[in-house]
Amino acid sequence: MTVKQRVACGAMSRSGTSRGALLATIALFLSATASAVAAQAPVPRLAYVTETATSTSKVWIASIGGSEPKLLGPGQQPLLAPNGQSVAVSLFGATADSEHGPSIGIYPAAGGPLGDYLSLETATAVPLAWSPDSRYLAVERQSNGTTSIAAGSGLDVIDTQTGTVTQIAAGTIYGASFARDGSDRLVFALSHAESFSAEVNLYMSEADGAGLHRVTSDGHSLNPVWGPAYIAYDRERMRHLSPEYQIWLASSAGARVRRLTHIPVASLVQGLVPLAFSADGSRLLAEFEGQDTTGAYAVNVASGHARSVTVHGRSVIGAGISSDGGTLLIDEGSFEQPPSRGRVATIPFGGGHAKVLIAHGSQASWNG
Repeated sequence: MTVKQRVACGAMSRSGTSRGALLATIALFLSATASAVAAQAPVPRLAYVTETATSTSKVWIASIGGSEPKLLGPGQQPLLAPNGQSVAVSLFGATADSEHGPSIGIYPAAGGPLGDYLSLETATAVPLAWSPDSRYLAVERQSNGTTSIAAGSGLDVIDTQTGTVTQIAAGTIYGASFARDGSDRLVFALSHAESFSAEVNLYMSEADGAGLHRVTSDGHSLNPVWGPAYIAYDRERMRHLSPEYQIWLASSAGARVRRLTHIPVASLVQGLVPLAFSADGSRLLAEFEGQDTTGAYAVNVASGHARSVTVHGRSVIGAGISSDGGTLLIDEGSFEQPPSRGRVATIPFGGGHAKVLIAHGSQASWNG
């Protein structure tokens, strides 16, 4: 309420002649305040991709239940901002010309011109993580060069308010995630070489790259996801054919806390990769990855119990977890298939019947 409004309300109250006007003024003020809060509140939405064997990939946005779909434009691997107002996409392979144009696009959910960043002439790029306030976007950039690939690759952060792109680190990136406390701190995994056997460690910095420092030194830490209490990440054990991944937990400062998962990992697969925490940090969505293999896992953080998520006995791809941890967002039938062969669905964290949201689509992302 402005100073003028406060003075006017005081005068009416003392006179005792305009109680109705006073109540009307208060009602208007409360209504305006509620409208302002609603405008800032996250809009629950769902982004996904459609594409057939002969068509290019298209990014769509819909209500969180899958209704009212709206085409945004070309793109792949969409990542919906926490406030539901923007969708970041990779533009490599999304159009007939994959050698020219921007590498990253950001679509306004309400429609409007595409914000584009980086260049396909030098590197492809994939959106990795939004900051909780939806201002910053962390992007993995991979060089198109034939030599010194790691030196030309790295982690960039786009400031969507100013349009600036800041290179945080050069090298091969294995995941990135923002702190959940609103500080816009960033944790990411970095290797200074492109070899899968090269050392990889976790690093932290501010969104503008300030305060960059290494937080692990074992050479086998990657795929971090920042939750409310812990950072979940993979520690790899090197083997003859492929590394083995198990999920560990670290403090917000990066200090190792404990091993979380203990699942069997065969020789041609890697194991569990953490994807997303519930809001209270008690539940974690992970993906079991390997050669010709992928499958969602529901992980209880307190016990470390990890359960495969299936629909009609078949593995599904994990795409998200609801804020309350009760529901998983999944892709059915899209593994190694065109996106439109898949279905976007939800399923209870503890298992049960799946509910189809999008009958023909995959690569889902939500802010549920």
